[in-house]
Amino acid sequence: MNLNWVTFMAITGGCYLCYYLALILTDALFSKSFQAEKNEIPVLTFTENSPPEKVSLEDFKTGGAVTESGPASIGLGGVSLQNLFVLARQDALQYTKSVSF
Repeated sequence: MNLNWVTFMAITGGCYLCYYLALILTDALFSKSFQAEKNEIPVLTFTENSPPEKVSLEDFKTGGAVTESGPASIGLGGVSLQNLFVLARQDALQYTKSVSF
C-alpha cells in the first residue's frame, strides 16, 4: 500500500473521530445512569470561619516597607556578575536545572 500524506491524514482523522465518538457515547450512557441515581443538583458551598473585617489604606502605609537604592536583584538574593564568577571558581554554585548556551 502506497501511503501518502492525504491517506495518512485521512486514516489518522478517522481514528480520532471514532475514538471521540466512542468517548461521547460512553459518557452519554453512563451519565444517564448516574443522573437516575441522584436527582439532586450538586451545589458548591463555602463556609467562612471568621467574619470579614474592614481594612484601611493607612494600615498598609505604616507597615514600614524597606526601600533601598540598591538593585532589586540583591534584595531577592541575587549576586552580581563579578560575584557569580567568584562563586563559580569556588565551586559554590548548585545547578538545579540544565544550562543551555
